[in-house]
Amino acid sequence: MNTRKHRALAPLLASTTLAGLVLMAIPAAASSSERTTAAGSIANVPYSIVLEDQFLATLHYLPVAFVPTVRRPTPTTTSTTTTVPTTTSSTTTTTTTPTTISASTSTTLSASATSKPATRTRRVVRWPAALSRRSGRFVWRFPALPATFRSQWRTGNINIVLTGALMRFQNVHNLPVTGNMDTTTWLTLLRAVLARQYNPTSYNLVYVQEALPQHLTLFQNGHPTFSTLVNTGIAVSPTQIGTHAVYLRYTSQTMSGTNPNGTHYSDPGIPWVSYFYGGDALHGFIRATYGWPQSLGCVEMPFADAHTLWPQTPLGTMVTVQ
Repeated sequence: MNTRKHRALAPLLASTTLAGLVLMAIPAAASSSERTTAAGSIANVPYSIVLEDQFLATLHYLPVAFVPTVRRPTPTTTSTTTTVPTTTSSTTTTTTTPTTISASTSTTLSASATSKPATRTRRVVRWPAALSRRSGRFVWRFPALPATFRSQWRTGNINIVLTGALMRFQNVHNLPVTGNMDTTTWLTLLRAVLARQYNPTSYNLVYVQEALPQHLTLFQNGHPTFSTLVNTGIAVSPTQIGTHAVYLRYTSQTMSGTNPNGTHYSDPGIPWVSYFYGGDALHGFIRATYGWPQSLGCVEMPFADAHTLWPQTPLGTMVTVQ
């Protein structure tokens, strides 16, 4: 799911609904007079996806880094003027008589000077420079990540990689993990930028390959750190292909549902469960063998391996199935 809704941001942004999606109308940058406040509150910083990209990258919630453009100072040219004094000789004596300004003239000038309307100055308080949109570019922090995953990232628009990063940020800051931008999340993000509160965990990706033998690889900060054989969904109930974000987790759960033949199943005590798409989840499951399609859409693995993987799949973790 590569789209998300942005709620409760008024008056930070306006939104209109089109074909079931919520599209953001980003306001133009406020003028100096519009940004005048008593205390220069960060609440005046208008939301934009570009700023969300920049801030989440700066705080290491994205697999890309934001590199600001370095502006070189303009060379200053100094010109030197040499004045040659001129001496004038004269045989004529000149008497200089001081000019007297009459009282009426003086009064007229004074009246003219005071008749101009007073200039009103407005004290402009701007938000900190760290919260301003800067020119620059995004570069991959971990270029060794699979191309299938990297292709999901696009600057300046909502995509699953950005949504997952926002979910991870919300989880770290004890906010409701919705993947939706709202006023509380936006203000929390601004404060985190000012306080330099970086992501306290590594950037993790679970990469599931359905080619036989089926297996998954855990990437932490771009390095493969764990791998195990897995079982994905059978043909009539396949695992969802693509990149998704972990949105729900359990240490243990009873899983129940309907088999393809119409019968009901109920499996208690399924351990180390991380849901990433609908009913598809990473979890432990006892099978005689692993490495080929056997599940109803989930990614199954031995209990011990699921236990190893589970702590590395907090909410917002990316899962790519290929």
